[in-house]
Amino acid sequence: MRATFQEESFIEKCLNRIFQGLSFMGIELELGRVKEIVEVERIENYKLPLLMFLLEDDTLLHMEIMNDEIKPDLQSMLTYDMSIVLRYRMQVKTFILNFGNAQNGERDKCFGSVRYEAQIVDLSGIDAGKVYEELSQKISSGYLLNERDKLNLVFLAFMQHYLPFNEVLLKVMSLIEKIKDEEERMAYLTVISEIVSKLTGKQGVKVLKEWMMDSEVWVSIKDEGIKEGMRNSLLIILLHKFDSLSDYLHHAIINQQNESILMDWIRKASSINTIDELEKMVFNIE
Repeated sequence: MRATFQEESFIEKCLNRIFQGLSFMGIELELGRVKEIVEVERIENYKLPLLMFLLEDDTLLHMEIMNDEIKPDLQSMLTYDMSIVLRYRMQVKTFILNFGNAQNGERDKCFGSVRYEAQIVDLSGIDAGKVYEELSQKISSGYLLNERDKLNLVFLAFMQHYLPFNEVLLKVMSLIEKIKDEEERMAYLTVISEIVSKLTGKQGVKVLKEWMMDSEVWVSIKDEGIKEGMRNSLLIILLHKFDSLSDYLHHAIINQQNESILMDWIRKASSINTIDELEKMVFNIE
């Protein structure tokens, strides 16, 4: 899971804005509320978990999605679940949200002597058209979304529709653009883009790129992503040099919003040899 010195990433912030404090009672899962999103370390050759949450009872919730086109990768799911259990001694509850044809019970597979099971939550009966209309009305009227609304909005593109996935995804992204709160709008767009890219690969990414070309809000997301990448690169260089940074230096770096200044700091970082030199650079001390 994420190393302690790393600042919460832009995508993590967006995921936490949408999911933090949320319960899953709306889809009949009797689980604790979400404390925060968990970002796991990538294991080579295995697909990253779709969503991993730390719940209020300090257990982990691993959540995947399936429909008639998307199938879960059980071997990758097992690999990450067992890695967490063995390394961190934490309980992992794994659920697959099914929006395709009706499924019951569990999805399981044997790997030699190991049998892996994940609980299926059958959501095939949801009327996607009705959900879209209800969300559209609420968003257009500026009403606050309840917990079930939030889940529906995040997963709307994967429900059963009479339209092809590409058209549905564009409708969902256009719907989200109508959200009046800018930070909320950006969070949903980022979260859904992240989920789509993980689940659909090139197909979803192509649709997202087409949508981005005409979307003003994506410029804000892209710019924030660029600055985040620059800040993270600078921190990696400095932590390699100095092992640790003071809170005030770390705070000054992660809160720097000017791309030109960040680029200048990255260029100068290789020639900095002491913390005093670093402080002079960051705080513009002559």
